[in-house]
Amino acid sequence: GTPEHPVPQDSADARHPWVSIPDPIHFVRLALARGRALGRPHGLATGAAVREFLAHGRYCDWDSRSVRDTLPVIVDGAMADIDVATRLFRFVRDHILYFFAPWGTPASCTLSAKEGCCTNKSNLLVALLRAAGIPAAYGVLHVNPQEYFGNIGPPFLKPLVSSRSVHVYTMAFLQGRWVRCDPSTDRELSSKTAHFCRQTRLIEWDGLQDALDFLQPQHVYSDRGMHPSVDELLDKPPRHGHPATLIILNDYIRFIREQPPFPSAEALINAYWSRTTAAEGNA
Repeated sequence: GTPEHPVPQDSADARHPWVSIPDPIHFVRLALARGRALGRPHGLATGAAVREFLAHGRYCDWDSRSVRDTLPVIVDGAMADIDVATRLFRFVRDHILYFFAPWGTPASCTLSAKEGCCTNKSNLLVALLRAAGIPAAYGVLHVNPQEYFGNIGPPFLKPLVSSRSVHVYTMAFLQGRWVRCDPSTDRELSSKTAHFCRQTRLIEWDGLQDALDFLQPQHVYSDRGMHPSVDELLDKPPRHGHPATLIILNDYIRFIREQPPFPSAEALINAYWSRTTAAEGNA
């Protein structure tokens, strides 16, 4: 691996005492079905190095029945790791719609809800990749969420959002190296806004090259690198994650989805402002 994305080294399981070791029978089935050498997936060292990036936990609950039952439906007979990974990526990107949601949500719950924020969607993708036997990790950025949505962020909603938060993307170990991807923006949301908002352009991922959201560098405070688990992060309540706040923010996202595409960000924001103020006046 590279210095930025190293191949993980063995480490004591005590670092992550909440992580359970995956069911070995699961890997027997994977090895038989996909022709792998049992115990040496993807050229990674055996032992804790593999277990960290294939483990399930409180939020990455790939061992749940709903995740395991959904996996073969998505994969649909694909055998090559890259084919499996890209199919899983497209499923999470387009079938799990982007909405604001609580961070601390297990992958199975995001799958059931069919919607979630960047953290929820990346966590689900990590869970599905691990369920398929592909080592997967979390990439964590510290960002300014008041600005990183670009020009579709209404000024009157920005005070509801913290000026410091995290953005989580997914990393998959394919063909001997870590590759990054971001399933946050779904096809529907992109189709309504990408012609005037760079940040919501649809991300296409081929499993060979990094494919991340188009975030402006000035809106990213730092890159916290790769993590086998983000349970401790997800345990922390967001500063501005009150249910009433999420309802207000999601009303805007829902408005975007329900309307025909607007010609510009200004036209979108003005239309939403007019609708909101008219509704308040009639209340």
